[in-house]
Amino acid sequence: MGYKLLPKNDKGTYCLLFLCFNSTLVNIGRLGIHPINLGYYLYVGSAFGSGGLSSRIQRHAKIYKKKHWHLDYLRQYLIPLEVWYSTSSIKQEHQWAKLLLNSNLFKASIEKFGASDCNCTSHLFYSEIKPQFEMIHQNIIQQSINYENLNKIELNIL
Repeated sequence: MGYKLLPKNDKGTYCLLFLCFNSTLVNIGRLGIHPINLGYYLYVGSAFGSGGLSSRIQRHAKIYKKKHWHLDYLRQYLIPLEVWYSTSSIKQEHQWAKLLLNSNLFKASIEKFGASDCNCTSHLFYSEIKPQFEMIHQNIIQQSINYENLNKIELNIL
């Protein structure tokens, strides 16, 4: 599946890049029914619990599972393409979400998606054009956000 390259039990912050192959309406639990569009979605999260990044990414890659996170409701409509991650011990998901929100490249897709426990607008972002890791990496450096060990893995699902 391409996930073997993820650091086993390493904890950190991640950003999953997905391709949405079909515009549709999706019921996302308590967030209600929302449209999703053909294009690219970035989901920002963190994995500091047991199992770390590897377990969390593998879980998000599964289509059929008990729905726990907002992403679980959306996952069947998305193809995972890449994971961008940092193994910094500093939790960075909120900084990354704000960076994506403030960039001209993305728009917040669904308000409070993945962000019901924080004051971020969303942790899910949409772009019609495929986002490039290098561009985001450069923005993180320019914003002086901790980018220790920032890496990219292509998930090779297709």
